[in-house]
Amino acid sequence: MTLPDPYYDRDGITIYCADCMDVLPHLPKVDLVLTDPPYGVGFKYESFVDDDASWRHVLEVLRYLVVNHTSAVCMSFARLWEMPPARWAACWFKPGSVRRSRAGGWSTWEPVLLYGNRWKIANDTLRLPDCTNHTPEAAGHPCPKPLQLFKWLISGRDDVGTVLDPFMGSGTTLVAARDMGCKAIGIEIEEKYCEIAVKRLAQGVLF
Repeated sequence: MTLPDPYYDRDGITIYCADCMDVLPHLPKVDLVLTDPPYGVGFKYESFVDDDASWRHVLEVLRYLVVNHTSAVCMSFARLWEMPPARWAACWFKPGSVRRSRAGGWSTWEPVLLYGNRWKIANDTLRLPDCTNHTPEAAGHPCPKPLQLFKWLISGRDDVGTVLDPFMGSGTTLVAARDMGCKAIGIEIEEKYCEIAVKRLAQGVLF
């Protein structure tokens, strides 16, 4: 299979609307992989059912990335223990969260698995109010992450030229990369989320 045509390609930002495993083998090595893959939140998406079969596909992608790239993988607890061993774990802390944890209390932090070398994060905890998780520009996506979180992770690496997100969602990684002067590649299988990402990128360009 050949590389599909980009859904969007402008100002150093490229989006592919496709299954990431159809795109990744055709891409060159990038400087940073930053992604928040689908996880066990109990939802059924158009192209992803939260079950073991779907998660095996996600793990296949993540293991490919760990072997072929240097990655920061931002994700929630539900499938954490099935992830490839990381070099270190950071977290973002969201005081005031009203989400329930599986231990029965409030879920006030989420882990960030760090792979590879060259990290320069002075403090491995980022404190963000829970309200920042609800990104207005990403309306229409069920689980957008804070833009500031992704900027923090990009700033934690030296010499980042190109950032890759194989589970792009509403495009937060791409917006963060653009705002910090980096190029970016996003892959997303749902066209409606690609549309959200393009609208967010239309708010300003860098290159």
